[in-house]
Amino acid sequence: MSVDVMNSIIMLFGLIAVGYISNTAGVLDETANSRFSTFLLKVSLPATILDSAISQEAVEQAAVIRLIFTAVGVFILVPFFSKIIVSRFHLDAACELMLNYSNLGFMGFPIIASVYGEEYVFYAAVFLMVFNVHLFTVGVMTLQGGLGDEKREGEKPHFWKTLCSPGIAAALLAFVIVIVKVPIPDFAGKIAASLGAVTTPLAMVVIGSQLAQVEILQSLKNPKLYLIALFKLIIYPSAVYLILLMIMGNGMIPKIAAVLTGLPVAGNVTMLCQEYGGDVALAAQGTCVTALLSLLTVPVMLSIL
Repeated sequence: MSVDVMNSIIMLFGLIAVGYISNTAGVLDETANSRFSTFLLKVSLPATILDSAISQEAVEQAAVIRLIFTAVGVFILVPFFSKIIVSRFHLDAACELMLNYSNLGFMGFPIIASVYGEEYVFYAAVFLMVFNVHLFTVGVMTLQGGLGDEKREGEKPHFWKTLCSPGIAAALLAFVIVIVKVPIPDFAGKIAASLGAVTTPLAMVVIGSQLAQVEILQSLKNPKLYLIALFKLIIYPSAVYLILLMIMGNGMIPKIAAVLTGLPVAGNVTMLCQEYGGDVALAAQGTCVTALLSLLTVPVMLSIL
């Protein structure tokens, strides 16, 4: 691993430590976390996606199509094996969602941008689009599997609202910019770049602040979560990387797919469990445990890749 990559890793997790300390010192609280999270999801992360497309070198349509098929393939392969694991170890629907969905937005984008460069955030944006469609279709149906045929009020509005979110809109616009090669005014590019520059430090600080609010010791007592972490942080990314390496050869797509697969549980999982009757406490604890363990596994994974 190069010195630059190592410095990027240290910087990212140093920012997480800043967020943790800031929360314990009373500088940040739950309200601040919520508002910063909203800003990241609705303003900063979309700007990062657009900036990656604007600064993108010429990309062949074949490469974009290959990237889309890769993302779709990952979200077919991983849930397939998750079904087997859930059945084999008698886990519930919340565990299945934890196995399937990684923290692409808050952790994926900053890590890809810092380690591989801003131009590769577009790759992560493709995975984010597939992620959202899969989460709010297959993910919701997975949680409702134990709820009979009942439909909770607000299901459709919530689904469409998510698919029309700023992140998805920015990803679709990024596709248009890259494929059609739309000329973007210089001032618009600078605005996107300036807002996007906020994403990495703010996202890492917020993650650290959120970890400070979780009852970590209680979370660490659940052996079920270590099984999930084993597959989520080690086995899945290793399998994805090796399979794509055999199919596509060495390149950025297998590396980025593996990194995004091996991130901790997405915060969206807890939100969906709250909405559709899943085990909210277990989902929150799983997010905490995988986030903590990822402080060890992610640097190792990046050093190997």
